[in-house]
Amino acid sequence: MSHDDSTTPAAEQAATPHKSNGRPGLAGNKPLIIGLALALIAGVLAFFLLRGGGDDNSANCVADEVLLTTAPAMKDLVDEAVKAVEKSEECITFKVTEGSVKDVVSILNDPDGVMPELWVPDSPTWKGQLTAAGWTGTPIAEVIAQTPVGLVSGPAAKAPASWTEALRSGRLAMADPSVEGASALALIAPFAEMKTSKLTVDEIKQMTVPSAQSFGERNVEGEDTATDLSAIGATSTQLVPATEAAYLAARRGNDQVTLVAPKSGVPMLQFPIISVKKGSGSMFGGGGRLDLSDRAGRALAHWFSSNEGKAAVTDAEFRTADAQQLDEGIGLQASKTLPAVRQEVVDDALRNWRVLSIPSSLLALFDLSVSMRQPLGDKTRLAVASTASLTALDVLPDIARVGTWGFSKRRGENDEPWEEFIPMRRLDADAGDGKTQREVLREDQARYNGRMSLGTGLFDTLVDAYKEALAQWDPAYFNAVVVFTDGAQDDTSEITIDGLVQQLQSMLDPSRPVKVVVIGMGEQADSPEMNQIAQATNGQYYLVTKPDDILGVLAQALLNR
Repeated sequence: MSHDDSTTPAAEQAATPHKSNGRPGLAGNKPLIIGLALALIAGVLAFFLLRGGGDDNSANCVADEVLLTTAPAMKDLVDEAVKAVEKSEECITFKVTEGSVKDVVSILNDPDGVMPELWVPDSPTWKGQLTAAGWTGTPIAEVIAQTPVGLVSGPAAKAPASWTEALRSGRLAMADPSVEGASALALIAPFAEMKTSKLTVDEIKQMTVPSAQSFGERNVEGEDTATDLSAIGATSTQLVPATEAAYLAARRGNDQVTLVAPKSGVPMLQFPIISVKKGSGSMFGGGGRLDLSDRAGRALAHWFSSNEGKAAVTDAEFRTADAQQLDEGIGLQASKTLPAVRQEVVDDALRNWRVLSIPSSLLALFDLSVSMRQPLGDKTRLAVASTASLTALDVLPDIARVGTWGFSKRRGENDEPWEEFIPMRRLDADAGDGKTQREVLREDQARYNGRMSLGTGLFDTLVDAYKEALAQWDPAYFNAVVVFTDGAQDDTSEITIDGLVQQLQSMLDPSRPVKVVVIGMGEQADSPEMNQIAQATNGQYYLVTKPDDILGVLAQALLNR
């Protein structure tokens, strides 16, 4: 690259004859030497400035693409930043894609997927989801842009007193918080209000049930669960979490939408720049590649903090990191901002949502050997298991799928140790005689005492039940085989515990995950075999030693997915 303008004055000066005390040589050419030195210094400085501010790595660099994924809402701004950085940094180019937090994490399940090196997520859940998948993310810039989250509804909308009140109202219509940052902040906002609401964590979780199950039902029915502000009409009373930026964009095409802020305050959705790595080290196997991606991230962060970047952020109707409101007081103006919620609370709230919103598909196996008549506290073991299943029927949503088998010894037509009582169906499905599946399952529990017999054909039953659960597998559900038993195999069978574990493991299919959950009824069920069975399918084993334990154990079994 030539910079002739910087050397012209020195060249003109060198063309002028000069004498010093009549002696030729270096002393006599002092102005020429000074001029050439200045030209050389100017050229070197210009070279390094144009090559990226004097970065040692840039002098001998080879241009390479840095993989960057950005939240869809930030795509235009990121593209503008990338264009500016590529113009000033010759050795940095970007390949930009867009995707939600869920999109990025799902790449891990794709054998051909490539994780981004830099990431601009739009949700506070990014860290927990990344960590759970065995990756780490280090912020290069904590906030390059931000936007508050409020509630969008029809023109008659009134601001609720708090996010807790909005959640309690049953009108909160959330998208998937694993995907959409506004819904994630609406999910955790009640935890930021705990000092004033005086509610416990468990009470807030319980309040989440209607919204989560409503979302799960829409998802199972194939309905679009994403936020669509253009669909909000004049009579809408739903409260839809949305960012200030999304509302302003929607307002241009739908004048019926109204944005309100709970009086307790609003959460702030902040967009960072994250350096993504595998585990605790580099995902690239060498410092050079990591240095390049981090340098690229710093260059982007520098652009966003520049006057040009801040102007672009404001023009896009986002707030800069230090802005209290948008120009001209549009949007939510200078609303009170809720305090941040601890990362472990965010992770726990999201996990609780997943459990509540993903319906269960359960094949329940009941041990009907005579030993189940033995007491467990003041009830029989079978009565305790039956009480738990009836309680579950009261709380499971209509979209849950449940089927039941009983097992003991030679129960089936071909001497199988098991017998199907109620086939797998949704709880609101027509099960015949004008009764729903829920009603038929409830009535059938009363017949279990009369079906008991000798023997515990557990191993053969589990092999056949697992095959059935795989055949009935549905991607919209958490699929599991739940076993209530008081002990290990005592029926004649060619299958040993090692053989059973081997068969279960051979049937494992990552594309169709099914877990075995074993609930041991009484001290006799406390054996290594029960734990081996559960672990063979990445399931869980729980032991019930007194009647009061059963409901907590069942709840824990359904929550630990």
